[in-house]
Amino acid sequence: MDKKDINLLTDSEVDSRISKLKSELGSDLFMPVHHYQRDEIVKFADYTGDSLELSRISAKTNAKYIVFCGVYFMAEIARALASENKIVFLPNRSAGCPLADFASIEDVEKVWVRMNKDEFIPITYANSHIEIKAFCGENGGLVCTSSNASKLFKWVFNQNKRVFFIPDKNLGINTANELGVKNYYIVNPSNIQDKEIKKADVVIWDGYCPVHHYVFTVEQVNEWRRKEPDAKVIVHPECRPEVVNASDMSGSTAKIKREIEESNSGSKWVVGTEYNFVNRLKNNNTDKFVAPLEISICVNMSKITRRDLLKTLINVKNRDFTEQIIIDSDISKNARVAVERMLELS
Repeated sequence: MDKKDINLLTDSEVDSRISKLKSELGSDLFMPVHHYQRDEIVKFADYTGDSLELSRISAKTNAKYIVFCGVYFMAEIARALASENKIVFLPNRSAGCPLADFASIEDVEKVWVRMNKDEFIPITYANSHIEIKAFCGENGGLVCTSSNASKLFKWVFNQNKRVFFIPDKNLGINTANELGVKNYYIVNPSNIQDKEIKKADVVIWDGYCPVHHYVFTVEQVNEWRRKEPDAKVIVHPECRPEVVNASDMSGSTAKIKREIEESNSGSKWVVGTEYNFVNRLKNNNTDKFVAPLEISICVNMSKITRRDLLKTLINVKNRDFTEQIIIDSDISKNARVAVERMLELS
């Protein structure tokens, strides 16, 4: 059918055509879907998970076509890790990441030239642009996730080096706090303080995830403790340090999912992360009390719709690859180095 006619279809008709195309493409297609996606997309997933986990699994699959349902930086790293014969798509290319946008390669290099490169190892959070991952790979650094940031900070310190962490200040501060590191400096490329860089054990980029930074507060934690005193509060480490400190625990989406699923029937949880994910946890764990600390929706993760997905699958079926994700080969190579260093230490 003409893609222009897709908007005339009902949701159920769109879903039916998606299912048909998935069946026709068979093992040639792999569709990884991030936890924060809409339910209308998650139900078609071949695998759900965190960003780097999905990229690694996509690279290992034998499928020719990877339709990555997440945001742009995720499709970039999937492209970088996958073999050249695979073709990677993002159903809505406007699905970006404000956290990743905080750190451009030009600004990062502006700070890097002010640092003693023999003393620092750069670490970038997976939620960053491919050029930042490549920068880390090229300069002896690596990629981290919210699950292994603490371990990789220790790896740097064990070499008597200092950490240059990009781009999430909350994850950087929370990791430093976990390790008892008090001497850190939040660097802004528009106001670089050389004296502070020289003193710091960890130099942390001044960026944040709006979904976690703005919405969740200590007051909400305290209010839930009054309403549900038996509930455990678990939040993502992209939340502000005072929110993490006020909660019972923090962790990646994978850890949050595991803690709730493996908890006893009747247990109570209040969760501080993206609402689509929390609501799905609630619906999948009906024997437990699961509630959002507050409703916070990632607008970019919600950009991919069932109609976007259908259009992309039609392109794949018709061998129209004009919308595929393409990355410079040198950038891909250096980004892979940064990921592989992380994997060697995991």
